[in-house]
Amino acid sequence: MLVDDFWPEPNQLLQYALQQGAVNPATGLYPGLRSPAPPIFGQRVLAQLAPHIQHVFGLTAARIQRVESYYAMVATPVAQLSAWQCIPHFDRPKPDDLAIVYYLCHAQQGGTSFYRHRRSGFEAITPERQAAYQRSLSDDFQQYGTPKGYINGDNAMFARIAQVPARFNRLLLYRCSSLHSGDIATDYPFDLDPRSGRFTITAFITARD
Repeated sequence: MLVDDFWPEPNQLLQYALQQGAVNPATGLYPGLRSPAPPIFGQRVLAQLAPHIQHVFGLTAARIQRVESYYAMVATPVAQLSAWQCIPHFDRPKPDDLAIVYYLCHAQQGGTSFYRHRRSGFEAITPERQAAYQRSLSDDFQQYGTPKGYINGDNAMFARIAQVPARFNRLLLYRCSSLHSGDIATDYPFDLDPRSGRFTITAFITARD
């Protein structure tokens, strides 16, 4: 789901970020830095988008447990990436949980792409698929070698099935189980200035079981 011009005054979110001191390396597979986003971001997501989230994803407002939001900036050079950061990833193997990328940057900083794993045919990873997916990845690594660099399009292991360009004040919402990756160009300068680098808010909507 795409929502353009989501925030009425997006520069307020940028200014809030510039005043943050709690900037730390991200945990998990995100290749960069994170800091807390204001709680009002998640509150606005639910207030404005709950009916659309139910229509598109079948997730009712009553089943939404919480929204976690973070500022995020790509900052990891290619030489420092793990093999798992060089392939598309899924955030959680839970199709009812949703992920958000909100762009505080422009098209040249790179958008987000979604992928199909060629060997398994999977575009999303559920608990039932996890073991088979891991086995298929192991076979891929043996056949093609350890992946290097940011993925940004088709390769021997993955096929890109959709691409969403970055746009300032654009919000992208998708299932956490979807295989996806940021579009980081080979000449990306790893700019750490939020006003000119690949700066986003990432958020996760957790559904009750």
